[in-house]
Amino acid sequence: MKDLYIGYFNFFNETYIERAYAISEKQAWFLFCKRLAKKKKIGERQVMQIFSGAKENFKIIKEFEFKEINEPQK
Repeated sequence: MKDLYIGYFNFFNETYIERAYAISEKQAWFLFCKRLAKKKKIGERQVMQIFSGAKENFKIIKEFEFKEINEPQK
């Protein structure tokens, strides 16, 4: 089940805030990078290099966690 993540990205002194449903934080990071690449009209790999973790220029937080509930059948 996918959880809701929020990402804060500092892209050359411009802050972008994005939300995405993803299975993991890593998948959310990937989705955010793809979106930023499309918005800035640059390559996805270039954006992924910018937000590789070498600098503290982004933060991803699990905003809402979904859990599956198994209810007994009547």
